[in-house]
Order: sequence, then C-alpha cells, then structure tokens
Amino acid sequence: MPDQPKSIAIVGGGVSGLAAAWHLQTQSTPNSVDVHIYESASRLGGHAHTITVDTEKMTSRDYVNGNDGGNGTVTSMNAVEEEKKEEDASTKATQKKNKHEVDIDVGFMVYNNANYPNMTNWFKEMGVQGEETDMSLSISLDQGKTVEWSSHSLQGIFANPMQAIKPEFYTFLIDMMHFNNHAGELLLLPEDHPSRQVTIGEYLNKEGYSEAFASYYLVPMMAALWSASVENVMAFPASSLIEFMCNHRMLQLFDRPQWKTPAGRSIQYTSKVADIMGKNAHTSTPIVKLNKITKGDGSCSYELFTSDDKSCGVFDDVIFACHSPQAVEILSSDESKTVDPNLIQALDKIEYGDNVVYVHSDPALMPKRKAAWGSWNCMGKSEFLSTHRQKDGSGNKKKEAMEGAASGFGNKLSKEDSSDTQHLEGENGRMRAVYVTYYINRLQNLTTSTDVFVSLNPHTAPNPEMVYRRQIMAHPQFTRETLDGRKEIKDKFQGKDGLWFCGAYMGHGFHEDGCRAGFEVATAINQVPLPWANKDDGQLVLPTPDLAKFTFEQNNTFFRRLKHFLTYRVPVAVCKAFVVRFLKAAITKGELVLKLNDGSLLSFGDSSPCGADAHPVTARVFDDWFFVKIATEYDLGLARSYMSGQFVVEALEKKEDYPWTLGFPEGEVNKVLGDPVGLTRLFLLFVGNRDIGTVGVRSSKQHTYGNALANASGLAISKIGSMLNYLKFKIFMDNSEKGGSLKNIHAHYDISNDLFRTFLDKETLMYSSAIYDAVAQPPALMGQPSPGLRFKGTLEEAQWRKLDTLCDRAQILPGQTLLDIGFGWGGLSIHAAKKYGCKVTGITLSVEQKALAEERVEKEGLGHLINFEVVDYRIFARRQDNQGKFDRVISCEMIEAVGHEHLGEFFWAVEQVLKYDGVLVMEAITTPEARYETYLRSTDFINTIIFPGSLCPSLHALVDASYKWSTLSLEHIDNIGLHYAETLAEWRRRFNGKEDVVRKMGFDDVFLRVWNYYLTYCEAGFRSQTENCLILVFSRPGNKALMPLCESRAVTQMESFTEEEVEAWLE
Repeated sequence: MPDQPKSIAIVGGGVSGLAAAWHLQTQSTPNSVDVHIYESASRLGGHAHTITVDTEKMTSRDYVNGNDGGNGTVTSMNAVEEEKKEEDASTKATQKKNKHEVDIDVGFMVYNNANYPNMTNWFKEMGVQGEETDMSLSISLDQGKTVEWSSHSLQGIFANPMQAIKPEFYTFLIDMMHFNNHAGELLLLPEDHPSRQVTIGEYLNKEGYSEAFASYYLVPMMAALWSASVENVMAFPASSLIEFMCNHRMLQLFDRPQWKTPAGRSIQYTSKVADIMGKNAHTSTPIVKLNKITKGDGSCSYELFTSDDKSCGVFDDVIFACHSPQAVEILSSDESKTVDPNLIQALDKIEYGDNVVYVHSDPALMPKRKAAWGSWNCMGKSEFLSTHRQKDGSGNKKKEAMEGAASGFGNKLSKEDSSDTQHLEGENGRMRAVYVTYYINRLQNLTTSTDVFVSLNPHTAPNPEMVYRRQIMAHPQFTRETLDGRKEIKDKFQGKDGLWFCGAYMGHGFHEDGCRAGFEVATAINQVPLPWANKDDGQLVLPTPDLAKFTFEQNNTFFRRLKHFLTYRVPVAVCKAFVVRFLKAAITKGELVLKLNDGSLLSFGDSSPCGADAHPVTARVFDDWFFVKIATEYDLGLARSYMSGQFVVEALEKKEDYPWTLGFPEGEVNKVLGDPVGLTRLFLLFVGNRDIGTVGVRSSKQHTYGNALANASGLAISKIGSMLNYLKFKIFMDNSEKGGSLKNIHAHYDISNDLFRTFLDKETLMYSSAIYDAVAQPPALMGQPSPGLRFKGTLEEAQWRKLDTLCDRAQILPGQTLLDIGFGWGGLSIHAAKKYGCKVTGITLSVEQKALAEERVEKEGLGHLINFEVVDYRIFARRQDNQGKFDRVISCEMIEAVGHEHLGEFFWAVEQVLKYDGVLVMEAITTPEARYETYLRSTDFINTIIFPGSLCPSLHALVDASYKWSTLSLEHIDNIGLHYAETLAEWRRRFNGKEDVVRKMGFDDVFLRVWNYYLTYCEAGFRSQTENCLILVFSRPGNKALMPLCESRAVTQMESFTEEEVEAWLE
C-alpha cells in the first residue's frame, strides 16, 4: 500500500501562507503532500489587498479569490451610505471597469529587486509583472508650520521657505548625513556586543543626535514604516532599524534601488496562488480550535475546527501563517492541554498593533504645500516627537539619572497600560505623534484625475463625503519582547511536534519577510529548495541581503581611515600595552581572562584560588577603547567602560561552579549585563590581589598601602585622569550647607520612588543593610571548604530585625521624642511611632522621599506622631526651639553624605538637639583605617557616579570628629557588613527581576549596567570584609540609659552551634 501524503494545514492566507502553500503544492514530490489553506476572510492575500474604487460614486469593493467556505458574498463599502448594497459586491480579476473605477492596493504596495529577492523571483515564476514607481518621503509637522519637506526634489526640501533660515533644519540635514555615514558601523560589531541591544531612543541619546534629526526625519519615518506609535519606535532595536536601512540602501544618497509596484496590483499574484490551490484554498473559514492527538509512537497530529465546532480534518503538520495573537488563541484551545505552554508564552510576546486605514480623496490629510507631497507622507505633531531626550512638563531637559544614562528621572510607573486606554485614531490615539498618508496616484501610477490616498490612524478623519472605505489592519510591533519571543520560537519550537510558524514578524515586518518566512517553513518540510535558490551553497531560500559591510566600505574614505588611525588605533595600542603590563604585575593570584574581538585571550594570574572561588573570571571585551579608559582613569575608567557596554563578565559554564556564598544568577544573565554575579567575582578577585603582601608595609604617614591595585602605582598614565576626576569631585561635589548637599542628595535619592520600589523590601522600604538570621558556615559542612555566613529568611523579615536592633541600641522608651536624620521613605520613623508611640521628627534633603514617606504616614494614621521636613541638619540644629529637644537621635546610613570635612559639623548638630541623657545611634558604612588616607585623596565609582560627593568615613575619623566637635563618646559597636553583602545581592536579584518595569519607567541599558555595577561593587566590598557597616552608639559619659547594653546578652559571646545544630537550622 503506497504511503499516504503528508496532510498539511496552513492557518492564514496572507503572504506567508500563500508562499508556503505555493511551494508545497508546486515543488513537492507528486502526491507527497495534501495541502489546505484556511483563511478567515472572504479573500486570500492578507495585506496584499486590492480593491476597486469608484472615484465618482465614492464606493469600493473587494476582489474575491479562493473557495468561499461561507456565504460567498462580499459587502461593498460606502462611507456616505453604509446600508447601500452594490449590485455586484464582488469583483473578478478580469472584470472590466467603468471609466471612474480603478484598482488600488491598500496594504502591500511596493518592492524592489535588490531587497525583495524571493518575492521578485516568485513573481517571475508566476508571470507577475511589475512597474517602476516613486518612493519619495515627506515630513510635515504641525500642519507645515514647524517643518515641511519632501525628498521628491530640491524644491521639496525647502517647500516651507522659512526652513531656509532655521538653524535646526540645517542641523537635521547635517545629522542625517552623519547618520547615513556612521550608522552602519553598529552592524559591524560582534553579535554579542551590548551596543547591538540598544533601542532607538538609547542610540540617539548615546550618539548625540539632535532633536531636529529625530523629529524631522527618523522617528516619523519609522512610525510610518512600521505603523508604530512613538513609544514603540523609541523601544525599537537600533540594530534592526539600521540593518533594514542598510539593506534597503536608505543610508546612501546615490545608487538607491528602483522601486516597483505590481502591474495590475497584488490581486495578480494572490489570484494565481488561489488558482493553483483550487478547492484546497478555503476562504471564510476561520480556525477557532485545535486538538492535539498524540499517537502511540509519540508522533502527533492535529484536528482543526472552524465555526460552530465544525471539523476541518486531521493534519500531520500545521503551519501558523496568521498573526501571533490568533495563533495563541488557537493553541490555547487545545483540550488535551499538551501543547507546550512555553511555546504559547513565546508567541504571546510578539506584539501586534491595530491600525485604522482610510481610503479617501481628502487632501486635508496631506502636506499643506503641494511641493512637499511625497509618495508617503508623515504628518505629525512636534510636541509628541521630542522623545529621545526626556523632558519635564516645563519643556526643560531632564537630568540624567546616572552619568551617561538617558533615563526616566523622576518618572512614575503608569497605573494603566496605555494600550488599553488609547483609541486607535484621533488626536489622542495610539499614533497621536505621527500618522502616514500614502499618495496612491504616485505610488501606483494611477491615471485617474482624482487623487486617491490611503491614511493610517489620522489625527482627524477625512471628509466623509470623500471616503471610499475604513478598515482595520494589524502590524507587528518590534519591541524587545517581540524579538525575544521570535528568537525563542526559531530556536526552540519551529517544527517541533509538527507545528510551524511564519509571518512578516519573523523579519522586519515587510512583504519579503513574510514570503521568505513562508518559504523557509515550506522548504524545511519538503526539503526541496526554491527554484531560484543557490543550490551549490546548499541554500533552500535566498537569505536577507546583508549590505552593511558594503555601506561601510562605501563611506570609509581615506580621511576617515586616517582619523580612525590617529584617534583610535594609536591610543588603543599605547594604552593596551600599559594595561597589560600593569595587570601582569597586579593580578598574581587567581585568574583573570580578557577575551578580545579577534578571538585572542589575555590571561593574568596563577590560577590559584583567590577572591570568591578558584574558577577564572572571564571578561568579554567588545571594544578595545576599554584599555584607554582603564589606562587614563583607572578604576573609574573600568566602571565607565562597563557602563558604555565595552565589556561584560561571562557566566560560568555550570550552575555548581558558582560559589555558594554568591549564589547562581537565575534569569539575570543577558547580553546587556553579562553575568552580574561575575561582576562580584571580578571585584573580589581585585580585592584579593590588592591586599596580598600588605602586612608590615607602611607609608610615611603610617597607613598601609598595597600593591599596584591599591593605588595604581603600576599604571602611572592613569594618574593624570585620576587627578582630573579628583579635582572635579572637590570643586563640583562639595557637601556644603549652601546647596551642595541638596544637589548631591537629589542626584541619587530623587531618581524615582517607583524605581526604588522595584528592589527594596515591600514593607519597610529601608534603603540600608538588613540583618538576617545567620550562622557561620562550618568549613566541613556539606563539603564546602570556604567560610562564610549562611543566611535565612526574607528581606522583609531581615529589615524588621534591623529596625528593632536600631531601636534596641537606642534604648527607646515609650513616648520619647526621636529625631530621624535622613529618614528615607519613613520606615524607621513609622516603626518607632507604631511600636513605641514616639513623637518623631524626620529631616531629609530629598523631596521625592518626603512625598512618599508622608503618603505612608497618612496611610498608617500616624500624622499626629510624625512630622517630616526638608532641611539641612545644620540649619535644623541652629533653631532655638530644637535645642536639647530630642531624647534619641538615629541616623541610618546618612553620615556617608556628610563628607570628611563636615563630620565635625554633624556631631556638633546632634549635640545641639540631643537632651543631656540622650542617645545617638548611627548606622555607618566605614572604610578601614589602613586605606582611609589614600581614599581621601582619590575618587571612585561610588562618590563620583552613584552618590555624588559621598564619603565612607573610617571609624577613627568618626570618633575623632565626635571628640573634637562634641562631648559624645562611642559606647557600643555592631558590625553587620556581611549582612549588607546579602542585602545588596537580594536587591540586585529583585532589580534584575523587574527589568521590564524599570524599562517602562524610561531607564535604559546604561542605567541597568550602572545599577548592577553599583550593587555588585558594594557587595564585593562587604563580602570581602574590606568595607564595614557599623551600628555605633554615642552618648555623653555616664548615661544610665545605656545600662542594658552592658547586660551579659550584649557583651558576651553566645556558645557556637554544633554542625548538627547548623544542619537543623538550615532545614
């Protein structure tokens, strides 16, 4: 008995489905396949949609093709009389028309030989002809008042004469030429380079392009190309856009491809496929349900159902050539629930946006000046296009959240998804910034004297008397989530269990992408190459043209090469030699590996255990400017290099390779960040090498110094950059009472309350070290030789424990007055008021923190006990009514914002407001005395970028300041530094787990890297116990209130756990 042909169902009759159907039906071995295509509409083609318009009656009608599974009628559309029925509601491709009727395409309109190779060859194979067309672009903002230009001619460039005297217009033209010359360089970077992950918004900001360039050209053009909102445009991957523009030769003024439009419109090719498929092309047959049938041998088949639960048959393979939301709906209907939920989740990531399409003859939706009319015309509002640098409500540019990071400074997370609240069209629609009108007469070479336009999502609907039809069309939105979902489908699910997926979303969203995706699936099924494929190279389908290198070489002039040699290659060569020599001297233990773009490896160290573990720390260096940054700025240069995406740390191969003290970066490793835990390992490796051989080595000031890593003694070239950074720090980041402290606090704590909520504990919102339930790790336990603490409990539980500890150390009594200096978001103040009934006064310099803290106080009903104020601690202390007012003063990690020169002022201020028997409890991050003098004479990542002007004092500096400026004495110390390491690690895990939320607030790749660098940098300091977090108790001598701190529980060491007790504790 001969083999049964493989039964294949194609869901969706758009270009992808038609391409797959054509190849399987015409190129497969005879009788090897039985192919059926199912389309919910009454015609095949999808966006290849030809209609006939009557320019006299203002009516339109569809063509019909395929085997109608419904009632076989197509309703004519008339904007004036919607109830009116046309005598002939359907049109055949060969039917004659009256003199006022003309065929137009409303979706797919143009193609060219260079960029549409599969489509062009497919058309040739089917005998479909093309005719040359014009693809000029026009931009008109604010009804032509702000700018109006067209690429159609020189006259069109200056269609608005006022542009000739506007400097910003020439800025736009210069930036456009610069973009055309340099944008292609992004595509020459390695695939894993973080810069290839940036969005358009991030790219424009990073490269310094002007507002005019973004608003007058790039953003409206992209919005028109992809029928996308400005928000989606700014989230579009820059590499995908530039790749598209390179391959379509849009980055060059000359030698651009000749565009074509199908002669006789796209109905010519859709009807030919319909004829080939015959009765197997089922129109008006929506697939609404699928049942997966698993056979005894493990293979699968699928029964498909249309409306009224009518079975369409059982199929070996199903090709989903529909939009992803429809595929999700169909696959989710499987009654057996055996379709992989991860597949459905991946498909669900692929976003589509609906667009309202008007076919009309109203010139009001075109540029004001006819000289500016192009084939596609972007009509917009400049107020909504000024996006690539964030602005506040007053029109002023917002501050960067961190150095170099375009961000959502001060942004709040929207309570509602804008897609649910915005209309598709109108002034406040999804495309409120820009809409597009296609001039069909020019695009499709119409001979009619009446102008015909197609407008998508217009801000104002065209005159109803001039409308032929209104319809909805959906287009893929190329967000980061869409690309992730697409990659997941390609890598993990394509063809698995006989399920296949194709659509324009598999490429750039255009017709060539759709047909290529269909061909790729079809050739994968029958393993027969396309007739025009290069069989000698093993090709099944012609790939996407890759013209990036061609574009770069075309723009790579002699002077440009000379400039690159002098400004890049020479400094890189010099600095690389310095850095390599430095690292050879500095890294003597452990192993650091630098992996360069050419595949070479630079290894340093002896591979012995050092830092966190015995495994090498591998840094993937994407840009050799990495060596220049380190050579000229030392450790701050390393930070800025990571922020810029010039390197990441690679993940270890196995989960078990990670040291138990650091944990495994579950779901945190990606191309933007690399391995965040790897950063901690890198810093621990540096610390381990820095502190080697320091015992007994003293400077003239009797403060120890280490090897080259401690003070860059082996990298003399960095001294200049370090000195400049230090001078900038001293001049611009002071903590004086006259605004310096306020400015520095604002730069960090006022970034965004919602940002901090993404990673702080949900109950106290404490932005300081927690205190976990912890025991020391016995060396032999569970085969773990490395020492460390074992932590237990949640961050929330640990923060409550810390608050209780602070209150205990202060010996707070019910009803006392408490001053909370630097109250953050009110966690300590609220706790003291609720638990002890304290009357709390909180002072801060952060307006944002105060606002949220007051909301929390009001919610708790504690307004009668708590009062917050934005005021400098020195001003507060000088008020007469605050003299000796407070029983207790608590300062939780505020002293770091004071500065070394002002430590005495802090203790003076506390003594002014503290009652005679009062107590000061201070939680402070401290620097070891051995490194303090060097630290005072330098800058680092934290006090320059994260907390401008900050300084972590040594314990000696604090005690010395209290002695010189007050009568307060140090009475008690607790060291919770290792708890801080765990707190920071948990903050990092929570922050990275909320990356999507952080991005929605406007924070970019640079900010994500900055924040990860900050959290891991600090974690390594505390984890290595070379930075401390101390709880210090100060009071005047003879204070009886502190007597409980002398109890045995406070001054004696509890008996250590046995190994058995530790095991029981861990369980």
